Amino acid sequence: MRVVHMSDNHLGKAQFHLAEREEDLYRAFDEAIELALEQKPDLVLHTGDLFDSYRPHPRAFVRGFEGLLRIVEAGVPVVIIEGNHELGPDTVRRRMASPLINLRKLFERLGYGKLLIRLGPGAVRIGDLVVAGAPYASRGVRIADTVESLQRRSDELCGECPKVLMLHQGVRGMIKAVYPEVDFSEVARSSFDYVAMGHYHNRVVRRSGGRVFAYSGSTEIIETREIPLSGEGKYILVVDLQGDGMEVRSLRLRTRPFIYFSEVVKNTRDLFSLIERIREQARSLGSERRPVIYGKVELGDEVRAGLPTLEMRRSLSDVALHVIVREIRTPREEEGAPTVSGVGLEELVQSAISSMKLDEGVRSLALRVFDLWYREGKRGEDFVRGVLGLMEEGL
Repeated sequence: MRVVHMSDNHLGKAQFHLAEREEDLYRAFDEAIELALEQKPDLVLHTGDLFDSYRPHPRAFVRGFEGLLRIVEAGVPVVIIEGNHELGPDTVRRRMASPLINLRKLFERLGYGKLLIRLGPGAVRIGDLVVAGAPYASRGVRIADTVESLQRRSDELCGECPKVLMLHQGVRGMIKAVYPEVDFSEVARSSFDYVAMGHYHNRVVRRSGGRVFAYSGSTEIIETREIPLSGEGKYILVVDLQGDGMEVRSLRLRTRPFIYFSEVVKNTRDLFSLIERIREQARSLGSERRPVIYGKVELGDEVRAGLPTLEMRRSLSDVALHVIVREIRTPREEEGAPTVSGVGLEELVQSAISSMKLDEGVRSLALRVFDLWYREGKRGEDFVRGVLGLMEEGL
């Protein structure tokens, strides 16, 4: 049986507030659909964050609907779960909201209810394959219990069939994450043959005892922290489940190029040398789409703050869609001054909250509020609603 695994399209996100970047995400999604159909699959798995928001713009909702409709019109079932970006509070009805609920109803109206399957959580048998899945669950939820329950349900549906598990989680032991929601051992103790995961945006394929655990990754660059790894590409995965084994292939998508740099700029000569090198690199890409240029410069004493950003944007605007420069001036160390090891914002916040003398419930709520803002990207009214939802849930 042939399965295509894709994830994290984040439709509707206009990265850097650019319409071109919103369209890039739609284009990558459309190409992922095209590549999937070329494989003539028996099933398509989508492991969450089809949309960037639980209240997507109508344009994003329509593009997502049109893409999935192409698959089911070809007679191929789609199994989908919610990611963290698709879950939000419905404060009027006092429950979680998701655009996938309305998407599912729309497909039912069109007569494709049996081909678009939303698992939340649950298990379904499709031919000789059993697929189980659950939507994103925040830290503090016993995901291991959910996996165990899905394993029992899958065995009840077919004891001898190959089995697939779908999750949208950060798994410690597979990815580097400060706030993983589950340990690899808690997933690996199940007997699912293929564990399809979303949430992490880079491709990871791990084999263990004849089984495969995989993140297909996002279909486009979503967050700036992905940019240093942009050369590794974006993919969908094709999984051939056979009686004597499993083959996993990666199909690369044609995404907008990104140019990443990290340089020490001691003087203006270094700056203009860097600009010229980046210009040549941009020209040599051979892409019809202008690249996004992103990087950091460590400023020497002779370089005025703000000059690299100003000059790079001015000089590279004709070859780049967007230029982002992070300027860093390393402070001079004074004799006897204490040193601070480099840690990220997540580590600092986690350490600060954990060190406070707070009730466990308050500490948990504080960490979840930070998750809403930093990891789930909720802002403005969405952030307020998210906090209200947490309070209503008693977190």
